[in-house]
Amino acid sequence: MRTMVAGMGLMGSALADALLQQGLPVTVWNRTPERCRAAVEAGATQASSFAEGAQNCDVLISCLTDHEAVTQSVITSDVGEALAGKAFVQLSQATPDQSLTFADWAARHGIGYLDGSILGYPKDVRAGDCFIIYSGDPAVFETCHDVLHAMGAKPRLVGEKPGVATAFDKAYFAFYYAHAVGLLHGAAICRASGVPLDGFLDLMVEAYDWRAADRISADALKSGDLAAREATLETHAHAYNQVALFSRSVGADTGLADAMDRLFQAGIDLGHGRDEIAALIEVLNPRRD
Repeated sequence: MRTMVAGMGLMGSALADALLQQGLPVTVWNRTPERCRAAVEAGATQASSFAEGAQNCDVLISCLTDHEAVTQSVITSDVGEALAGKAFVQLSQATPDQSLTFADWAARHGIGYLDGSILGYPKDVRAGDCFIIYSGDPAVFETCHDVLHAMGAKPRLVGEKPGVATAFDKAYFAFYYAHAVGLLHGAAICRASGVPLDGFLDLMVEAYDWRAADRISADALKSGDLAAREATLETHAHAYNQVALFSRSVGADTGLADAMDRLFQAGIDLGHGRDEIAALIEVLNPRRD
């Protein structure tokens, strides 16, 4: 299938490289044309205009900066006409509501639509070892499967309704950045208190399997049974309270620790002190029934 990648930033360039590595014909476009040079040197064709690129592709892949960039470059009558009967894969940053507006535009022009989220870095895309999740019409997903597979090797349809993948995207970032900042906070405590940083990082990143602990919470959330079987929220709260106290004593920032302490206490105040830590979902997203 003929592909067009719109947006030659770090990720868009990686997507184009991955497609070229799989022998697919690739057209590239960027608002700053010079940024297409590396892809062209690797074998891509540079579109002289967005509409021309859309006319000469079967699948348009958007990896632009944001909603505004997509609206200005893609959501036009000329591009709509050029893409009629083809597919639009929207990988630019957007909210679920914005994804719905893109899907509505695509439907009005007879264009198959998928939105997605790239769960990895450009190096992962180039290595063919990246999860990219999508939502939209399963028939479009199947039609584009070879292209989607070439871009990430692990394409997964997480919902048939447009916008599901972009909501999943925000949930992924909520997990990832909390995890990343937690690692940095731990490193800051080590550095402030004289604990060897290499030993801490090797243990946290290389040796300890966090999935075992995560499964306890995941199983509780899936079953809806939050009763403690391994450790109570009160136990977790007491352990974490020591983090704030020690951070303060060695001069490490306590902003994250103070916020976490408030979260634990809110869960206990709701009556979940004897439940698993997974019960904090009732603080983060209170039931409305």
